[in-house]
Amino acid sequence: MKAVITSEEFYTEGGCNACQPFTMATYDVTFEDGTTKSLEELDIPSLIMALAQKNHWEQSYEEDDFDDVLIYQKADTKIAVKETPRKVTFQTKAEKQTFDKQNCDLTTVFTQVNTIATTLFHIEATDFEVRPLEK
Repeated sequence: MKAVITSEEFYTEGGCNACQPFTMATYDVTFEDGTTKSLEELDIPSLIMALAQKNHWEQSYEEDDFDDVLIYQKADTKIAVKETPRKVTFQTKAEKQTFDKQNCDLTTVFTQVNTIATTLFHIEATDFEVRPLEK
């Protein structure tokens, strides 16, 4: 499967007179069938969410001791996702994988996303391409 990631940067203000304007970026991923999903960030959890939604995985939340845990479920397969500010953990009954949440090297991010997608979600690997948004 192929996917193209585009981004757009724009200036915004914090909402008060004392706040300085700052730059924000938005990201979209478009799959080869034309389906487009928005990404919250260009990181592992956001890319996995887009792939899971595209492949009809249901999402819900469960509470653990202190946090909400995102649950992906399809048929009898259940994957729990726990995030900290720096790490993300994907866990099934049989397997647990933990990764740095963000990485400056997109090749590493895409490799890790494909590892999670193929081993835990049984989704085919995705060939990601990053393109600047055409204006």
